[in-house]
Amino acid sequence: MIKDGEQLLQGNVDALQGMELLLQQQKGLLAAGYQEREMYFLPGMLVLKLEDGEVRWMVFDGEFKMEIWKI
Repeated sequence: MIKDGEQLLQGNVDALQGMELLLQQQKGLLAAGYQEREMYFLPGMLVLKLEDGEVRWMVFDGEFKMEIWKI
């Protein structure tokens, strides 16, 4: 896969805040109509699988960011 984009969503995030942000993002995706089977968690990361790639929300080095990956 090739990284197609990256966006910093929030800085100065600790581990607990990061997990809360990832859970909020999952709830938002479910409310938007995505299915739970289309997403999964890894340590510090939420991944949404799409037909042409995936979107990753992650907490790393005090940052909450989103990356878009294309096949």
